[in-house]
Amino acid sequence: MSEDEAVFTPLDFVRYVAENRKASVDTIKVPQRLLITYQRRTYEYGKKLIDGKPVDWWMYGESQPFCIGQFKNVEIGLGRFWVGAPAAVMTLEELIACGAKTVFEVGVSGGLQTFLQPSNIIVVTEAIRDEGTSYHYLLPKVKVESSPRLRSKLIKQLNERKIKHFVGSVWSTDGVYRETRKKFFKFRDTGVLAVNMETSAIFAVAKYRNVEAASAQVVSDVLSETGWLQAFGHQQVRENARILVKAVLEALSETPEFNNV
Repeated sequence: MSEDEAVFTPLDFVRYVAENRKASVDTIKVPQRLLITYQRRTYEYGKKLIDGKPVDWWMYGESQPFCIGQFKNVEIGLGRFWVGAPAAVMTLEELIACGAKTVFEVGVSGGLQTFLQPSNIIVVTEAIRDEGTSYHYLLPKVKVESSPRLRSKLIKQLNERKIKHFVGSVWSTDGVYRETRKKFFKFRDTGVLAVNMETSAIFAVAKYRNVEAASAQVVSDVLSETGWLQAFGHQQVRENARILVKAVLEALSETPEFNNV
């Protein structure tokens, strides 16, 4: 065993779940297509759209719900992950071990550019790695980007529906209360659109595990030189999150299965 090899793996955890249920590992499976959410209302709306049913072996219960349903006769898994890169990556690792190969994240982000308003939709191209989790997977110099085919599928859906959106990069950080003015200016001035906590780590795990991942975000707050505008509970933010979830499900349902062999 190499010194760089993990002592235990996500598949070991899946085996543990199967053993506790006195079931075969083959029964602990999820659809290839996976939609990740973080907000309760976003998850509940997605669950309604796919007529999602909870799986009986799911290990986290209602604290981090997961369901499986169909959208346009295509099977899709839907989860509401815990916030933050370490927690999101842990769950994603386990679901990849259970069969997920095409992953789409729908989250919320803080806008950095003056032209962005709360409720604006962002289709992510690249995520800047300023969290710690991704560095356990990839060397510091490695860039992490979204899947071009997933990204283009979503952009096509948004364009067809004439839904306003922006396309660009986000900055992912663990330090919510250490988004310093220096970092704000640095990322804003280089054209980064928004800041969140998870996307760069999600992309890093996907790259490491050789699966596809993409991300779309709704601007829920805005950072500026003068302070922080919070809009998490605004009706239009919630409405655009629902619009985005439906567009992502459309994109996932039209995306051919991903073969990473």
